[in-house]
Amino acid sequence: MSIKSTARLFASIMLILGLLVAGPLSSTPSTAGPRLDRLTILGGPPGGVFGIFATGLGTFLSRAVPNLDVSVAATGGSVENVRRVNAGDAEMGIAFTSDVHESYYGLEGFKGNPHTNLRTIGMMFLGIAHVITFRDSGIRTVEDLVGKRVAVGTPGSGTFATAERVFRSLGIWDRITRVPLLGAAAGGAMGDGRVDAFFWTGPYPDRVTIEAAVTRPVHFIDAYTPLGRTDFHRVFPYYARYIIPAGSYAGVTENTASLGVPALWFVNKDVPAPLVQRMVEAAYGREGHGHMLRVHSASADMTSLKALQGVTIPLHRGAEAVWVSKGIEIPERIRAR
Repeated sequence: MSIKSTARLFASIMLILGLLVAGPLSSTPSTAGPRLDRLTILGGPPGGVFGIFATGLGTFLSRAVPNLDVSVAATGGSVENVRRVNAGDAEMGIAFTSDVHESYYGLEGFKGNPHTNLRTIGMMFLGIAHVITFRDSGIRTVEDLVGKRVAVGTPGSGTFATAERVFRSLGIWDRITRVPLLGAAAGGAMGDGRVDAFFWTGPYPDRVTIEAAVTRPVHFIDAYTPLGRTDFHRVFPYYARYIIPAGSYAGVTENTASLGVPALWFVNKDVPAPLVQRMVEAAYGREGHGHMLRVHSASADMTSLKALQGVTIPLHRGAEAVWVSKGIEIPERIRAR
């Protein structure tokens, strides 16, 4: 056999051996695990109710949905959340339906800039507008707030946006001294005498108001009834009437009308539908509901039957699939698209 023939035979043998070795190795399952989905949910200021709900939800989803890790980011609140999720800075967030509605349709502060990358999942809790002062303050009505120092929330929060809508409609937005404090900070400021009243949108019963009433009895100011003499409810159809019952807080001796506004869980439209479907099934299932009730009692509203309350923009396809499977009728105007 010639040297060239020997070389060709040797090369052929090596190639065959290489294929035999490579075969079994290529069929070995990969040691890499399934892809881990990492999502961020936007809450609100530290210690605020949005932060509490976002943390509770993120913790549960990370545990209950395989291969999912959800991190929670503190923010200025509802308005900031819709802007950042629309821009893709985060995948999901919590916001009042008022801000979700206005941003999606390009109204009010979003005029000319519709946030059409937003999609809803469902309601998490019902937020109630609390207009609170101390019972001995001498302030009885919204008109009595004129010239007074009122904590109205921080710019970027849903509380601030609602306070501006309410007080501007009543003609007193520019006649009060607006103090940019939110939640517990607002309640603490009233207790210290730095503000005369506070406006706060949170679930009922409200921890901020409870803690303020520990100092001395509070008075719940009726902002709903005077709004009926304006075009407020025509312009802002997503607010509903809510009655704060007598005895709800120390000092509240009669039923008082207020505004109710649902807080929604929403996502960017590009979050994959199968992932959203798994998250919704887990969060609104029995175990998820039980977990959220331990996080905050207002999660009693976080059920499939109430999921579409306050939803005025399209659902995410993954969420719609869950609600349809549960026999919930989806109005045409909010169908996924």
